[in-house]
Amino acid sequence: MVMRVAIPVLPCRDVQAARSYFTDTLGFDTIFTWETPPSYAAVIRDTAEFHLYAESSVSPARVTVIVDDVDSCHDELRARGADIVEPLADRPYGMRDFNVRTPDGHLLIFSQPLTE
Repeated sequence: MVMRVAIPVLPCRDVQAARSYFTDTLGFDTIFTWETPPSYAAVIRDTAEFHLYAESSVSPARVTVIVDDVDSCHDELRARGADIVEPLADRPYGMRDFNVRTPDGHLLIFSQPLTE
């Protein structure tokens, strides 16, 4: 058996607003939405995929997205208006990363391993 991929499923107070943040601000594409207005949606960028579902009570999650060029990712998302709440920096745990907060309070940690 081989586990191939894990897809975070994030609770959102407003799935349409969350989907729009992922597509308009973070550059993801919509895979699908379910119902009108949507109570569930899936978005993807390259191989990073998130599912979003309607929930009135949201407990924020933290999800790390490994990227191959964290500096250009940071510059692009900053220019697109992402809510960067932790600046780009080299971390003592061997990663260079920055944190983006979604409208529902989820933290997306865009990260790249430091090379030695």
